[in-house]
Amino acid sequence: MAGTLTIDDGVAGSAGADGQEEKGVSSLRRGLDILRAFRAIDAPLSNKEISERTGLPKATVARLTYTLTRMGYLRQAGPSGQYHLGDKVSVLGHALLRNLPVRAVAQPLMQTLADAHDTSVALGSGHGTQMIYLSYCSSPQTVTMRLRVGALVPMALSAMGRAWLWALPPERRDGHLRLIETEAGRQAPQVLTRIEESFRQIERDGFAVSFGDWRPQIYAVGAPVWLDHGQTVLALNCGARRPDLSEEFFRRTLGPALLSLASDISGATDLLGHTFWSE
Repeated sequence: MAGTLTIDDGVAGSAGADGQEEKGVSSLRRGLDILRAFRAIDAPLSNKEISERTGLPKATVARLTYTLTRMGYLRQAGPSGQYHLGDKVSVLGHALLRNLPVRAVAQPLMQTLADAHDTSVALGSGHGTQMIYLSYCSSPQTVTMRLRVGALVPMALSAMGRAWLWALPPERRDGHLRLIETEAGRQAPQVLTRIEESFRQIERDGFAVSFGDWRPQIYAVGAPVWLDHGQTVLALNCGARRPDLSEEFFRRTLGPALLSLASDISGATDLLGHTFWSE
């Protein structure tokens, strides 16, 4: 009988009996913990550093990094045998993003808003100094960059990123702001000032704006989305590259519409009993 490939502390086998299947699931979970130990701004990591971040025994980490390297999810670099993320991780990541339950709820609601106002609408989450698109749609008439699921936009310069930062608990927000400050270098004072201004706007209006801050002629509004009874923070943006749309239109029409969309996505997800990760 054909076996099911599992990450099993360095051994690929078949998941037959319940005990074997549970062992395979546990090993897969540990393998994913190792992949999550890598962060956007990291240098390569050694087995020792991975063990410290994951809490897994060094021997287990050594066996799993060996298997993950053979499978293409990690690659070794340098004389010390440290690890980088491999090319296959991006494929795994796109598959994961496309199958998130929140996409099934959000996508039709986002498309309705995009069609109603001839704009693009995206749902994203933050990592490091970037926002990752989890879902994206646009009307046929919209002139946009037509970004895809998995696309990255700068957290500090985008309306989505500013809204997401504002909604985070203070300790998490401060960590991202430190990364943004380091990345911005000499421009850090101006960048952080614009973020602070956006926070004041969100507190007043409920949404952030970005008028050409990221790319010239790209206007957008952004609003936070809370899932899992407030435990998971995402963010929406709505934007377009259209010279005939005024800043006032974004503030008075698209901003309130985006707030309504955020509420609808949160409410529908909770009503269906979904979490961010599962149905």
